[in-house]
Amino acid sequence: MASNIRPGRLLPVALFAAGLLVLAIVGSSAGATRGCPSFASQAGAQAYFLHLGGGPKHRVGRLDPDRDGAACEDLDGPYAGFANLGYNRRKSFFYGIAVMPEVGSAEDGTGEYPCMLGNRHFDDGPRRLNVYRVLSGPDKRIFPRNGIGAEARDGGRLVWKADRRVILPGRYYAEFEERIRLHPYGENECPAFRSRVVSLP
Repeated sequence: MASNIRPGRLLPVALFAAGLLVLAIVGSSAGATRGCPSFASQAGAQAYFLHLGGGPKHRVGRLDPDRDGAACEDLDGPYAGFANLGYNRRKSFFYGIAVMPEVGSAEDGTGEYPCMLGNRHFDDGPRRLNVYRVLSGPDKRIFPRNGIGAEARDGGRLVWKADRRVILPGRYYAEFEERIRLHPYGENECPAFRSRVVSLP
């Protein structure tokens, strides 16, 4: 039985089918999330995790199985945490918590939280941070250059608050400063890291 489809009409149909196949392959590979073994450090995994919107309430693959916001805690340093930022309108203060990764096994008692202490001036001083308002040019630092010290708490948390009576409506983020280097060579074990940008007040 002779086909009613002319040879000239087969090319567009074939091209359309091939296009659908390419889109399906690209879509499936783009949707795949990298796993922890593909990162060289915990800080690198954390950056990827945050880039994809990861956090305590938003999973990204299996990067944060305990859902505390710190990704791939079994990886070596450098180490970066998950930070948030809020503002209490009634009492006029900024506040925030940073969750730092736990290194080692909590089950056998060898777990520890690196990068909980230290700043540019003192190895055993508090981690320091500042709050920034997002502008079209350089972002504006809200507090003096020395910033704010964060209190190290059990369970790998850095907790802080700072009074600020008047803030302009806008977009803000908190950034923890890089910890002082313990030696002049190699990568800093405790680099800077920041919270997501949030609209305040």
